[in-house]
Amino acid sequence: MEIVAGAFAEALLEEVFEKMLSKEVLDFIQGRKLTEGLLKKLKITLLSVNAVLDDAEEKQISNQDVKQWLEELKEAVYDAEDLLNEIKTEALRCKVEAESGSSTSKMFRKLNKKLFSTWFYAIDKAIDSKIEEIIERLDFIEKKKDVLNLKAGARRRASQTIPSTSLVEDFTPYGRNEDKETIIKLLLDDMTENKISVVPIVGMGGIGKTTLAQLVYNNVRVKQHFELQAWVCVSEEFDVVRLTQTIYGSITSGACDLMDLNMLQVKLKEALTGKKFLLVLDDVWNDEYFNWDVLRRPFESGDHGSKIIVTTRNASVASVMGTLPTHHLRQISEEDCWLLFARHAFKSRRVGGNPNLEVIGRQIIRKCKGLPLAAKSLGGLLSSESNIEEWENILKNDIWQLSDKDSNILPALWLSYHYLPRHLKRCFAYCSIFPKDYVFTKSNLVFLWMAEGLLQSKNKKTMEEVGEDYFDDLLSRSFFQHSQGEFDHQPVFTMHDLINDLAKFVCGDFCVRLEDNDSLDIQCKTRHFSYMKTYGDGFEKFEALYEAKNLRTFLPLSLRCPIVAQFYMSDKILHDLIPTLQCLRVLNLSGYNIRNLPNSISNLKHLRHLDLSYTLIGKLPDTTCTLYNLQTLLLSYCRGLVELPTNLERLINLRHLDIRGTKLEKMPPKMGKLQDLQTLSDFVLDQNTAGYDDIVELKELQCLRGTLCISGLHNIVHVRDALEANMKEKKYLNQLVLKWGGDTEDSKKDREVLDNLQPHTNLKELTIVSYEGTRFPGWLVDRSYSNLVCLRLLNCKNCYFLPPLGMLPSLRELEIIGLNGVVSIGAEFFGDDGSEIQQFRSLQVLIFENMRDWQEWSYVGGNEEGGAFPDLCELRLRNCPKLRGRLPLDYFPKLKRLVLCRTNIECLTLSQESERRKLLCLEYLYIYCPSFVCFPHGGLHAPNLTNINICRCKKLRSLPEHMHTLLPSLQSMDITECPELESFPDGGLPSKLKSLRIESCRKLIANRMQWALGRLTSLRDLRVDFNECGEVDSFPEEGLLPTTLSSLSISTLLSLKTMDGNGLTNLICLEYLAIRRCPELQSLPEEGLPTSLSLLEIFYCPLLKQRCQREKGEDWPKIAHIRHIMIDGEQI
Repeated sequence: MEIVAGAFAEALLEEVFEKMLSKEVLDFIQGRKLTEGLLKKLKITLLSVNAVLDDAEEKQISNQDVKQWLEELKEAVYDAEDLLNEIKTEALRCKVEAESGSSTSKMFRKLNKKLFSTWFYAIDKAIDSKIEEIIERLDFIEKKKDVLNLKAGARRRASQTIPSTSLVEDFTPYGRNEDKETIIKLLLDDMTENKISVVPIVGMGGIGKTTLAQLVYNNVRVKQHFELQAWVCVSEEFDVVRLTQTIYGSITSGACDLMDLNMLQVKLKEALTGKKFLLVLDDVWNDEYFNWDVLRRPFESGDHGSKIIVTTRNASVASVMGTLPTHHLRQISEEDCWLLFARHAFKSRRVGGNPNLEVIGRQIIRKCKGLPLAAKSLGGLLSSESNIEEWENILKNDIWQLSDKDSNILPALWLSYHYLPRHLKRCFAYCSIFPKDYVFTKSNLVFLWMAEGLLQSKNKKTMEEVGEDYFDDLLSRSFFQHSQGEFDHQPVFTMHDLINDLAKFVCGDFCVRLEDNDSLDIQCKTRHFSYMKTYGDGFEKFEALYEAKNLRTFLPLSLRCPIVAQFYMSDKILHDLIPTLQCLRVLNLSGYNIRNLPNSISNLKHLRHLDLSYTLIGKLPDTTCTLYNLQTLLLSYCRGLVELPTNLERLINLRHLDIRGTKLEKMPPKMGKLQDLQTLSDFVLDQNTAGYDDIVELKELQCLRGTLCISGLHNIVHVRDALEANMKEKKYLNQLVLKWGGDTEDSKKDREVLDNLQPHTNLKELTIVSYEGTRFPGWLVDRSYSNLVCLRLLNCKNCYFLPPLGMLPSLRELEIIGLNGVVSIGAEFFGDDGSEIQQFRSLQVLIFENMRDWQEWSYVGGNEEGGAFPDLCELRLRNCPKLRGRLPLDYFPKLKRLVLCRTNIECLTLSQESERRKLLCLEYLYIYCPSFVCFPHGGLHAPNLTNINICRCKKLRSLPEHMHTLLPSLQSMDITECPELESFPDGGLPSKLKSLRIESCRKLIANRMQWALGRLTSLRDLRVDFNECGEVDSFPEEGLLPTTLSSLSISTLLSLKTMDGNGLTNLICLEYLAIRRCPELQSLPEEGLPTSLSLLEIFYCPLLKQRCQREKGEDWPKIAHIRHIMIDGEQI
């Protein structure tokens, strides 16, 4: 049932009306009486059709003819929108060519005035002809509305959903037990700051918010805790009078006919006064604060500890109403989904009564993707069916093909779409282009929306900011979900499968996705096309696209991270097919083995989004500069790209130019004309030969946002040109990278250039690379840079002293790498302006690397309680070979990660005061220091330390004292190449240790019978490498290994001839055994290997290899029971 075409058409019409009033269209038709008259007639016809859309939306549910009428209307409106874009593009072309035309071209036009007049007449005539054709189609559609009895002004019916009640159908919390206990805990907690607390439960339609609220509402502990309880189904209409009546009636168990809100609220206040109550407001849609503020006033009379549960699909409702953290409801597991499905599908029947039905049923519930409503609905649908064919039909068919009377899945999710604002409906429908399980970033989707013309700047917000607002709105309404991981340092999102189905359902045949091995079914009305890329995309696969003359989107997709030229595309697609798709707005060729674009790319005059990232493109054709509508040009990681077209400044609508990872040696001239640029990833300065420094072109680019990297700063000739770049006024930049290159003999010039490149105080991240001045500018440590959170100083080899960076109030991450001139770091690093403000008060990450001559670090600053770095979480010292002495951990009270690599720190120290000896936050410790000799006296008291890695500490003789008590959370320990380490400390290792690796520790391994590993009941993984440990004839000795081991690896026993079977047979949990580099090992134990083994790996054990050959080896019977056996990297 397509109940969405009307709403979609409404949104589309709104876009067309806006384009009709655009400046470009109005300028173009000025003086063209025929065109102006036709457009007026077109507008009148569209308004006539628009008036009956609400009525058509309702009637299409039961009337196939009305549904078909809406489809025809959408196609005609799309064509009208294409025509208006053609007019705008022609107007834009005239403007650009008039502004950029040379005197020669002007003279040519003057001499050929008659020719040009004929040319313009032909264009006008073609446009008028197209308008007349569309008007004729729309007239026909408009007349059919009377035949279909479609009425203007028909009001849209409110949804007919059954209101929820507090009665719970089933007390079994399928997959919701943890959620239930979390909510109950919040309800029973009276130690809250607010007198009345609101608990929001947020999730997509059908996720089980109401069911969870019912389970909690009816819980015995909850009922005993609250004196009064009330349940109200709010639904779409937030009528304060009705809701107050219902709440009062529920509280008093009596009817209330009062309609006066004041009298109602007074009576409700009296009923609640001094009482601890629980109120559930189920299914709230309205997010207007005023309505909520009025409704809640009587609640304040309740007793402290009263609670209100709000269930909603919209996170913005939670932000308005909630006082406690929002509880986001996620999908349930596949097994819980099956149990819920079986509960309704089999009812009194035994689940295992028909094994075939269970097999099919488990396949069906995979389509539900953890949505309880879908599992329940499909289970109920099949409850009276024992015919296996009916179950198979449900399995084969799409959920969206079920009728309303069979399933309430569609109405539940449709409701979310139904109440979207118009501007979001087309944005959501466009998402049908993404296949199921596809992950996307916010910025990429906003670029696509922008290319489709769905975003318009308003209220001083850019199109991108408007798009981000739209995205956040859809996210808050549960149309999008956060996904794991990130792409290009951005969070990624996805859509639930059924939401994806809804988007596809809304867009219909206007969007086609080519998935798996499907054949391509393209219609003339198709506007958007996507497919999953393969390693060989041949021409035959796309030949049907010749029929899609109106195609706007050509979008190849991949589930993998991009790699340069990872995919193959036939030249015929690029050179023959794509240039014929002249309505294209989005063209994505990312990741293909493309070396050049055809000159015919200029045919795509409506193109707004061109993605050539990760291709082999070396140069763009000059015709690219005639794509006057182009907004986004993505060329990142085109490793062969060395230059951009000379006339790039003609792309006056260009907003995003990403050239990261290219080999550009210079920028094209007149970049300053691209004044709409929001993104310019890089600006490359070359050794200027044209008589001007092109950094001045940055002056006019005041809209730049995000990240800008300026490289080649050593090529600046005139220092004042750096000031002319006007970096101080670029208030929207978040990140700035300033890069010099090569050796310069003029450090004074470099210093003045950096002085003149002072950025705006809004800057959040600054990186300075290969700067060759002897000092840093004063602005770098100005307290006005209160937004600066990250600073990187890289390879600034002429700087001998660090600036007072402790003065930066918000600095959270500081990286100092390759400053080889620095010998000592002391008071100058912290700074002192006479105030009592703590230096480095916000710093969380501090990294020093490749500091070749650094010898001394004076830990001044700070105070007795907070330390010199009161908030530091991570400290990394790498490749600082001359840095010696002690590292006092007292200065880092909140340290979580400590990495000391290739330094010569000799010891870690702690104050003797008992309270300051605890490193409460430390979780990870890595020490690779050849001169390191000791840990703090009395031990390392770090109750949350989980991982220790000690490597190449040649002089270390002992581990921290009292490890078994002071490190109770330790789970993993690696000790490598510590030849003087003799034993574990008294008391042994912590009991929670799960993984232990010991390599090349001669004395420690020699004393292995004192390890007392049998006490470590949590130990699962043990790896021992006997490199440089002398001769070992037998291993493992009986009693050495704990019975809990599931993984054991032994390596480099060069003289080992036999394995002790008694030391292995008790390993009843062992699943993985690796034996590596034991060239003298002659056989496996006579007792055989543990029966629990599932993987045996043997590497470089030539004698053993012969004995373990499948079927014929002498030791084969000992290992035949093992499922996977790998010998020298090959499975046998």
